[in-house]
Amino acid sequence: MGARVGALLLAQLLVRVELGRQEFQDQDQLFAGPCGQRTVSTRVVGGKDSELGRWPWQGSLRLWGSHHCGASLLNRRWVLTAAHCFEKHSDPFEWSVQFGELSASPSLWNLQAYYNRYSVEEIILSPMYLGASSYDIALLKLSSSVTYNKYIQPICVLTSSSEFQNRTNCWVTGWGDIQEDQVLPSPYILQEVQVGIINTAICNYLYTQPTFRLDIWGDMICAGHVQGGKDACFGDSGGPLACEKKGLWIQVGIVSWGSGCGRPNRPGVYTNVSRHFNWIRMLLAHSHGVPRPAPCRPALLLPLLWPASLLQLA
Repeated sequence: MGARVGALLLAQLLVRVELGRQEFQDQDQLFAGPCGQRTVSTRVVGGKDSELGRWPWQGSLRLWGSHHCGASLLNRRWVLTAAHCFEKHSDPFEWSVQFGELSASPSLWNLQAYYNRYSVEEIILSPMYLGASSYDIALLKLSSSVTYNKYIQPICVLTSSSEFQNRTNCWVTGWGDIQEDQVLPSPYILQEVQVGIINTAICNYLYTQPTFRLDIWGDMICAGHVQGGKDACFGDSGGPLACEKKGLWIQVGIVSWGSGCGRPNRPGVYTNVSRHFNWIRMLLAHSHGVPRPAPCRPALLLPLLWPASLLQLA
């Protein structure tokens, strides 16, 4: 009898250890992975049509069902976007996020598109956002968990983006205008364009030329080309600026603002995501959206342990 009780106590202990270990791993891997992976290899101003699956974290933030801003998937319940997208409409009931589609206006007969459209439960703006161009970041909690597939995957976030300074091979994606005052034409295919990260000192210099000054400071980061021609534009707001690191894609910025679209000496200005890493981590860690260990996995330990305990009693 003592051996049977001992076996039960051992099983309970192992289950608790496994639960704790998995919960710790889930917390630790909130951004570390799996994320930033895509199965498809490689018009935003100066861009081109993308392919389904190239940017599986890309979301279409929709106001009453119509595309309004870009967004990116962090995990099954949380989405990253720009705070200024909600200046006129802040009721979560009005918003949804579409994932896994190449077109911003999928066919009415495309039932899969509506299956992959998720209602927004909560909108959380940065507490530092005051309606200006800085701290332009928001987190959205979805009403239900996103189903991952090869066309829908989360993107990674890092604590620092300094290593991406002066990188020339980052990408911005979205369904915004393809030129100033020229909307994306039907069939409204996701656009992608390669841009370079421009350090803050150079970007500040560019924004002082030739006749006016706009300060690039705080959590802002610039990307584009000095000569212009490749940029985000109206309707791309909230979408991701992503760079690759050792096979994983990292979200470095959120489309925020600019002086026109694709103008020379006027690169796009993005919210530096890494500056908000701790805020993002805090919200995700204290929400019910944090993944919890599946109860069935530790339970498998019990049938494995019972035969051993029975053998000991024999």
